[in-house]
Amino acid sequence: MKKLLLFAVLSFAVQFVFSQTDEHESYRSILKDGWKMQSAVTDASAGSQISEPNFQAGSWYKISVPTTVIAGLLANKVYDFDPFYGRNFEKLTDPRLDKPWWFRREFELPASETGKNVVLKLHGINYKANVWLNGVLIADSTQIIGPFRIIELDVTKHIRYKGQNVLAIEVKRPFDPNKKGGDLAIDYADWIHYPPDFNNGIINNVEIKTFRKVGVEYPLVTTKFDLPSLVVAHLQVDAMAINYTGTEEDAIVKGKINGDIRFEQKVHLMPHEKKQITFTPAQYPQLNIKDPHIWWPWEYGKPEMNRIELSMIHQNEPSNEISENFGIRQVSSILINDNKSREFIINGKPIMLRGAAWSPDIFERRSREREEQELRLVKDMNMNIVRSEGKLEDDHFYDLCDKYGLLVMSGWMCCGAWQYPEKWDAAKRSVAMASDSSVMYWLRNKPSMLTWLNGSDMPPRDKKVEADWLAIEADLKWPNPTIASANESISKVSGNTGVKMAGPYDWVPPSYWEQDSTKYGGAWSFATEISPGPSIPPYESLIKFMPKDSISNSSQDWLYHCGTMQFGNTHIFDTALYARYGKPATMKAYLTEAQAQNYEGHRAMMEAYGLKKYNTATGVVQWMLSNPWPSLIWHTYDYYLYPAGTYFGMKKSMESLHVMYSYKSNDVNIINSTLKKYTGLKVKATIYNLDGALKYTKETTAEVAEDGISKCFVLPQINDLTAVYFLRLELKDAAGKVKSVNWYWLSAKKDELNWKKSTWYYTPESSFTDYSALQNMPVTTLSVTHATSKQGAGTTHTITVTNTGKSVAFFVHLRVLNDKNGTDILPVIFDDNYIILAPGESRKIDCSYENKYAGKGNPYISISGWNIDAAKSKTGESSGFEN
Repeated sequence: MKKLLLFAVLSFAVQFVFSQTDEHESYRSILKDGWKMQSAVTDASAGSQISEPNFQAGSWYKISVPTTVIAGLLANKVYDFDPFYGRNFEKLTDPRLDKPWWFRREFELPASETGKNVVLKLHGINYKANVWLNGVLIADSTQIIGPFRIIELDVTKHIRYKGQNVLAIEVKRPFDPNKKGGDLAIDYADWIHYPPDFNNGIINNVEIKTFRKVGVEYPLVTTKFDLPSLVVAHLQVDAMAINYTGTEEDAIVKGKINGDIRFEQKVHLMPHEKKQITFTPAQYPQLNIKDPHIWWPWEYGKPEMNRIELSMIHQNEPSNEISENFGIRQVSSILINDNKSREFIINGKPIMLRGAAWSPDIFERRSREREEQELRLVKDMNMNIVRSEGKLEDDHFYDLCDKYGLLVMSGWMCCGAWQYPEKWDAAKRSVAMASDSSVMYWLRNKPSMLTWLNGSDMPPRDKKVEADWLAIEADLKWPNPTIASANESISKVSGNTGVKMAGPYDWVPPSYWEQDSTKYGGAWSFATEISPGPSIPPYESLIKFMPKDSISNSSQDWLYHCGTMQFGNTHIFDTALYARYGKPATMKAYLTEAQAQNYEGHRAMMEAYGLKKYNTATGVVQWMLSNPWPSLIWHTYDYYLYPAGTYFGMKKSMESLHVMYSYKSNDVNIINSTLKKYTGLKVKATIYNLDGALKYTKETTAEVAEDGISKCFVLPQINDLTAVYFLRLELKDAAGKVKSVNWYWLSAKKDELNWKKSTWYYTPESSFTDYSALQNMPVTTLSVTHATSKQGAGTTHTITVTNTGKSVAFFVHLRVLNDKNGTDILPVIFDDNYIILAPGESRKIDCSYENKYAGKGNPYISISGWNIDAAKSKTGESSGFEN
């Protein structure tokens, strides 16, 4: 396999990427650092002046690309406040944000590129731009339009092979992307307050590439197996051949897979022609690969990667070479459950998809480190899919998903201009078609890509738009299923979607998910966005974006950091919390209760869908994974990467081998999310009263098929239970190793749903369960010790927590701080958290993090719980109980 060598040209901070072969080098320059940005109001100079080397831009803002205008201003510390704190976001008003902004970059070409064809590649201009190079307008804002387009401009006539080149891009913001008839730009619907620049800027890479008259681009490797056998993979290779000249040209496209499988094809190109070329396994038998390295989603196997290299040979000289990773895998889908549920199939195996919806930073700030941190958290929660609605990321994001075996569902945005194609004029329609073509070329070879949605909240309202998009996707050989929308509406072009978007988006109790089986958000079909509503961050996060005296669920700052419209408060969640757990005396008590309600609500959703997999349910996407800014709703971890109640409820529910309780049928079940059959499993259920008294126990042996479900037993009616009681479930494998421990707190008084008053975003309750007795449960004591090991750049603490008292220890929360009186080390991975312990029970919990996030202090383990007698409990060195 070829190695990519990165050379930094210090004076200009240009990244040059050369793909090495025995014969030649291919040149690609990513213009990342060294940019200057300024408002066209502040500097009214003409583009012909700005794009010349002698232009004085010393007072302009220094930035890196990608960036939006506001992101660039924040990087230059123009604002003396944190825009996320309180309502500071409202202070970002500036009349210049409605006007164009200049992005200027100087660069040189290496001498080796002299005489070659030079192409400027723009991969994300939001929204329109005039592009100047060396004093010449090479494309105007009628040509450069749309943030999801990949636009390549042949700039050979205007390039300077010696000395400085100057690229100046005058970017104009989108208007009304959230409205019918607005610009086809980035939209946030009811997620957040809109950034006042509407993400105006350069939101993906800007590149310079060179060719010798012709080139090859956009490789695609498609796999077909003789299913169910995976012994032979039949590979088809496609790519685009391009002629950059005004004359007919002959060339040879050569290819290699994994360095040793070779193939080639002659191609004749008309002037300026772009032609699709194909290598089929029938014509090229070497593309029928025995015992291939197969890409699997992480739960099913290793996400093994392969490498393809394509080169274009012109007049016996190499023109360019492109190489990238790909996955040998085959994706399809079928409709089940009377066409209501779409079941996805990977390499011949059905897969139950459970994950969450991705959200980028509100200012479109790209961070490779942050992407890595977040996707590690996704996998730690045992999720296997992320959905990206109208928010396309960068190559690094998709590379990480490929690497970690995470699937991606992506598609166009809801609610604003994208949702109303009947309002588009010819220019907008052209942008929409070009955007679809760009996305197909860009994402089609990424193994993590599962499906593409041509609409979000409904199929395209203009039938011809969907038909034309489908034609583009077929012509460009999109290798995965395509769906009309994320909604259950039947498309007049492509028929049933097999997915649904029926809510809820606000609080519903754990029993909701199994009770509804046909109409709303219960465990049936494939729910593309769904949630039990708010995820209240812990106090440690709240104080980062809210004044202490505003930490109240009625304060203006609190409401500002909810969503918008129906989701501009936490009233529904709070009403349930007060009724179910008792009205808290303080806000810190409120935050403690909120973690319990977050945990049980999100766990139940994922468990119910897992329990019904391939029966009525085929997938579920939590709305959302994270927030574009610090928020009180719709996340699994907060903006600061703090994993709280929602996170650990999610993680528990999606264990690869999991034992669970059904709120509807009162039975105990095993969910297996792997391709391994388990026999000789031991399942144990134990019930405790509030005072820790043992009221029931049962143990049985069970087995579960690969990717299967096993019903173990029904819990009997038990007398003399306290108002709140605890159910402990434990699952061991045949060797006696504990695979799952899962606790439930239950009450004889059940949540009752008022289905007749359901809305699109929640179903109200007519009666609430009663967990208020948890406020006064008997105290207990803990013994906590930990051992620390350091390996390379990371640290792991193995924390042993033992309940040394006579009562159940409820919701024990572990934190690791950077010092005794310090702050949480984040990001952090805990095996488990918010744990419950029976009298005498002991659990070992591993906690790991990278040392660079720990600072220079002495890491400290902090412990808290609902009913812990801290004074009589014991801890080891560098640990202690919170007051």
